[in-house]
Amino acid sequence: MSPLAQSRIVKKSSQTELAVLKLIQMNPATSRVELSTLSGLSSAAITGVIAGLVQKDFLVEERVVAKMIGRKRVALSLRPSLGCVIGIDLGTFNLRIVVTDLNGEILASRQEETEMSRGREGVLQRCFTLIRETLVCAKVKCSDVLGIGVAFSGVIDVQKGTILSYPRLGQVEQWRNVPLKQIIEAEFGVPCLLEDSVRAVATSEKYLGAGQGLKDFVYVDVGMGVGASIFINGQIYRGFNGSAGEFGHMTVDEDGPLCCCGSSGCLEALATCTTIIEAVQAAIEKGVPSKTLELAGADRAAITIEIIAQAAEENDSLAYRALTEAASHIGAAAADLVNLLNPQAIIFGGALFRAAPVLMLEQVRRVVRHRAMEKSANDVSLLVSPLLSDAGSRGMARLVAANLVETIYLQN
Repeated sequence: MSPLAQSRIVKKSSQTELAVLKLIQMNPATSRVELSTLSGLSSAAITGVIAGLVQKDFLVEERVVAKMIGRKRVALSLRPSLGCVIGIDLGTFNLRIVVTDLNGEILASRQEETEMSRGREGVLQRCFTLIRETLVCAKVKCSDVLGIGVAFSGVIDVQKGTILSYPRLGQVEQWRNVPLKQIIEAEFGVPCLLEDSVRAVATSEKYLGAGQGLKDFVYVDVGMGVGASIFINGQIYRGFNGSAGEFGHMTVDEDGPLCCCGSSGCLEALATCTTIIEAVQAAIEKGVPSKTLELAGADRAAITIEIIAQAAEENDSLAYRALTEAASHIGAAAADLVNLLNPQAIIFGGALFRAAPVLMLEQVRRVVRHRAMEKSANDVSLLVSPLLSDAGSRGMARLVAANLVETIYLQN
């Protein structure tokens, strides 16, 4: 065999090994049979590829109980000693940090208030301190960190790793044109990935939540803002320049209130935790009776979305109206998504749906069935995310780990 032919065989073998390694990273604790289905390779081919990866110390094998009683299967995962990654969710109110191995196994986590009032430099320096403290808790050296992923809810340029703007009151100038990727790489000396926070949460949804097994679905996150992430054929759809998913800026009321984006009647101006809380507080100030005030200890400023949800469950009419009105706006926008994309499912998450999952979903479902085309409305599954508030940081850890697999393979 000529040297050129040998080179081609080696190259093809390496490409196959890398493809299988990426599948295992995305689906930890997977079996050879499952890998054969996912990759399209024969059982014999998969067995050969796995043998090579095990020999090269990329994989660990563990016998686990299979679904069939009395039988065990061999689960394959990336070797934890290959290194770890850091996932960060830099939110308006909370800063969440997680250290994981390349399989997504959590080694340590941390959650603190973001304290945006410190200003950009204060927030970032505090973030860096908390990262190092979390690494100590995880018993991980900085030299073992292979990459860092940061989720941010502003307008970002993913390719450049830059925060373009952050349309939040008092923060617009602080976070305009911030090269966050460059700043973090200079601080820690490892690659950094900057991503939209909703896409980070949606990644967790895809692999850990209600999106498992779905190829075409939309994840909608409703908290202090509203955003969406669209999955087409199992991949995140980013749009022409990476701006797809601005669900919160769909117009649902042309005569509605002014939105932070400068338009009027956007969903984000009508149906977030903030707008619901403000509506309840304004009604109470005008003399409307509500159990929410009692639950907040007679302090109107202490009313939260969780308190409003509890009051609604206890038949408080003001709280119920505020939530159902927001759900109606969300349902109207969701109906447009159903008509436009015909997805398998729309999964709703975020603080609002964590606080009142049943009430919100029932109202959204009623509106979608009323407004969407009948066939698409009957086909789509409307679901509430089972994930907790750490989904964003865990999603970023998964995204940055997936980005590093090829580098790790080539280096090792």
